[in-house]
Amino acid sequence: MSQFFLSSEESQRGQVLVILSVGLVVILAFFALAVDGGYWFSEFIRARNAVDAACVDAAKVSWRGGSVSTAFASSLEGNSFNSETYSPNEFAGGDEIASNLIKGYALDGGTASLYTAVKYEIDTFVLQIVGWRKLPVRAIERCSTTGAYITPIAVKKSAFYDSLNNGTWISVVGQGAEADIDSGENYRGVIFPFIWCVESAGNLTPDTNCPYAYPVYPIEESPPSAATAKNILKEYCWKGYCNRNFSPVGMRLATVPGTSNNQLCKEAVNSGLIPGTDFVAIVYDGEVVTPDPGFGNWENVGVLGWGTFTVVELRPGPNNCNELVAVATGGIYSSPYQIPESLNPREIPWDAIGGW
Repeated sequence: MSQFFLSSEESQRGQVLVILSVGLVVILAFFALAVDGGYWFSEFIRARNAVDAACVDAAKVSWRGGSVSTAFASSLEGNSFNSETYSPNEFAGGDEIASNLIKGYALDGGTASLYTAVKYEIDTFVLQIVGWRKLPVRAIERCSTTGAYITPIAVKKSAFYDSLNNGTWISVVGQGAEADIDSGENYRGVIFPFIWCVESAGNLTPDTNCPYAYPVYPIEESPPSAATAKNILKEYCWKGYCNRNFSPVGMRLATVPGTSNNQLCKEAVNSGLIPGTDFVAIVYDGEVVTPDPGFGNWENVGVLGWGTFTVVELRPGPNNCNELVAVATGGIYSSPYQIPESLNPREIPWDAIGGW
């Protein structure tokens, strides 16, 4: 009998040791989670904040025609991230598609987006006891590179100020968007932001006679044809893709001829200019100039600056409009840097429509 009790006591003692061992493992696991997990989470937050800031900084520079790589690197280094955390670029599966980015940056022209990412490892503390010496840290962000619809629209100054000061709804595309003075009488509110009327290829002094139509990105044809220019306008400019090079104040920009009110309005709507949408447009003095005989054939307007607008109505309706009506909300801005932050490139939420 005494042997039985001794055996039972030893068994209980063994069970207690097992429970204590398991308990110590559990406690150690929680301790490791608290220490190393907490450190990892704080480092992830730091990485996410840094890559978010770098994304917006680089997107703004891209929007204004500057160096994305320089802005991206400068922003991260300013937040104490060395080059190994963001360079060289890495992509999942080796496919250099922006949405596959693992480390670095990638521009996606199709969606006017910039992807930025950092990737590195941090040392562990408690987990080193079980041989787990490193934890991976990765953060990624996506930003718009175009702001809010910086459009190929030019609005006359008289209408702009009437709208800004009095809240008047004004026609900015199609029917009702005509100039105050227009010898050709065919202006419908839309310009080619990538065709500058200047003296020559080597002299960018603005000239109303448009002796040389200077091509700016995304157009490459020189001299540009009207057909090519309209295709570029349709494919790129309505969505804001061709405003990486801002026309300076005083520059003369060619106007869009031979296109119906309905065509122009439908392209605007297809790009997303629907009631409630904010956008940016050029403001001009109200006169469309026709070149003198013997000079260029590009009617043109002069840039006074930029204004911000909100679409309020599509007439007669959104499915078959001939007129885009808006109200002015701010300006005249003499530099793109003065355009309100809310209309600048910004982060795209991970759960945005269409996803990442």
